Amino acid sequence: MMIVLPVRLNELLNDVSGARAATLALDFAEHATDLETEPLSESMREATVEYVAAAREAIALGRANDRILRAHAAFFTTSWKTSGHPEVTHILNSAVRLACQDMLIEAGAMNKVARTKLSCQYIAQTAQSAVGSRSAKRATEGTESRKADRAARWEEARWQLHHVIATEPNPHE
Repeated sequence: MMIVLPVRLNELLNDVSGARAATLALDFAEHATDLETEPLSESMREATVEYVAAAREAIALGRANDRILRAHAAFFTTSWKTSGHPEVTHILNSAVRLACQDMLIEAGAMNKVARTKLSCQYIAQTAQSAVGSRSAKRATEGTESRKADRAARWEEARWQLHHVIATEPNPHE
């Protein structure tokens, strides 16, 4: 029997919404970023860390606050100043948008036209893809890059699945 982890993960994430989906999306993006921070400049690393922390605070508050507004502006300012930042910043931005875009629109930091429909599944798959791509690029001579990509994606899906299960609240408490 073969368990296809991305399929099981997708099934679990189908039932997740609201703050739980937002939190998991941030967790997935943050984990992928932690694995892939090497190509980020120091200023971009700092901006991404603050952006995610501010998003978590906004989720807890249920509204945008000054911190998320400042972090949002700083993330994009740093992104524009830092050339060649990898797809991992896209994952973080997508996760924060999933978590906070309505709050940012309401606060006037984002235009309604920029609204995107994102899902926790999309963030999970994008994180798996980024980790796999980076692993394929790092594959040593003699190692098939496709194999390295698939293995890294699998391990990221395993981590995500374990994380979902480990953080799921007990419905009987």
